[in-house]
Formats: sequence, C-alpha cells, structure tokens
Amino acid sequence: MNDNDNDTNNNNETNNNNSISRRKFLNNLGFGVAGTIAGGVAATTVIGLTTTSENKTTTITMPESGHMSQTLLIMAKDIYPHEIIENKYYQKIVDDLAIQETKLIGEGVAMLDQLSIEKLGKPFIKVGYEPDRVRILRSIEENAFFIKIRTALMFGLYDNKDLYHLFGYQGSSWDKGGYINRGLNDLDWLDE
Repeated sequence: MNDNDNDTNNNNETNNNNSISRRKFLNNLGFGVAGTIAGGVAATTVIGLTTTSENKTTTITMPESGHMSQTLLIMAKDIYPHEIIENKYYQKIVDDLAIQETKLIGEGVAMLDQLSIEKLGKPFIKVGYEPDRVRILRSIEENAFFIKIRTALMFGLYDNKDLYHLFGYQGSSWDKGGYINRGLNDLDWLDE
C-alpha cells in the first residue's frame, strides 16, 4: 500500500465521521483567487477554497484595505504586546508588509476573519477580549501568513533604532570601542 492509498483511506475515514482534523484540512486545501469585485467604495476579492475530499467550494471575501490594516494592527499588538510602543510603529511594519505580500496577507486576513467568525461569531477585529484573539492566533502560528507577520514584527520592532531606548538597548558597541570602558562595570547592584 503506498502513501496515496493511506491518504485516501484516511480521507474516507474522516469523511465517514463527518469531521476533519485541522492538519488534514490544511493539507487538502487549495487556494485560488477567483476574481475581484468592486462594490461601492470598498473593493473586495473573492477567494475560492476547495477541499480535495469534497467537491464543494466555499467563498471567502477578502476585506477592504482599511479593515485589513486595522486587523493587522490588532494582530501585531497581540503577537508583540508593548504598551510603550506607539501604534504607528506597528502600523508601518504591517502596512509595508501588506504592500510587499499582497496576496499572502489578503488571504491570511480573510482566513483569520473566517476562523474568528467560526469560533467566536464575529470578525477578528471585533473580538474585544485579548485572550480570545490570542487563542485564534495560536491556532495559526505555524501558518505561512502568521510566520511572515511575526518575523516582520520581530525585525521591525527590535531592530529599529528609534525604539532602542524603549527597550534599554544602547545600540551597537563595537563602533564605540566596545563595553569594556563604556558601562561594563556599571552594575551598581552587584558587590565588588
């Protein structure tokens, strides 16, 4: 019996139980952009999702850019929560990423909203209780969309010279002769 036979048997068993694991669902999922619909002021992109175990297509509409930007801001602050960092720093990172990775980010926000609606009955941006949002984010933390956002935030926040002082980082030391004569022995809490 080869791997394809195993997958077929597993899919049949899963379908007989009327349930499917998240891993199987994601393995069987095919994303495709079906088209763009312009409606009123906001443009919406329709994504067709098809599972290989069923021949059904589910339509998810991608949110307009204002909604996407706000969703990404909330997501960013949930991933790296810092009260001392102004929203503009988070917003610049996620907006720049949304421009660079339009398809991935658009599909990711649509998926995040879909999961939020399924689990909590409202889009991610409308979920006011942070632990609920974090649970949703944890469920997608191995997803390419989440990894891309987390990585961009990590470098965008912690490698940003404008924010060094907020974290108590003095910046690079090698270009100033190192720390030997610049604070190495400034430990006032340590006995000699």
